[in-house]
Amino acid sequence: MRLLISFFIGAATAALAILLHQSVPPFGVIASILLSYSAIWAIGRTFQSRALKWVGAVGWTLLILRGATFGTGQELLVQGDGVGSTLLLLGTLTVLFAIAARN
Repeated sequence: MRLLISFFIGAATAALAILLHQSVPPFGVIASILLSYSAIWAIGRTFQSRALKWVGAVGWTLLILRGATFGTGQELLVQGDGVGSTLLLLGTLTVLFAIAARN
């Protein structure tokens, strides 16, 4: 159960980051990155497990990458502009730093 909860927290955080990152640049992307770090860190803090942080990070990464690829109607949620690229690069690095952080 903790495995699924961690995965869905990571995925929900990514969904919020995708929806938030384009609003009021650069504050939206900053808030998205801080939210992503906080969620992954909170998974480790709550469950006392670095492995579950990895599960949350996998959920986060899968949803972010899905948002950065074209959908059926050729829509793109994470665009290739500066804000979208920042979310992809710094968001991924931030999630990795959250995994490395102590519980």
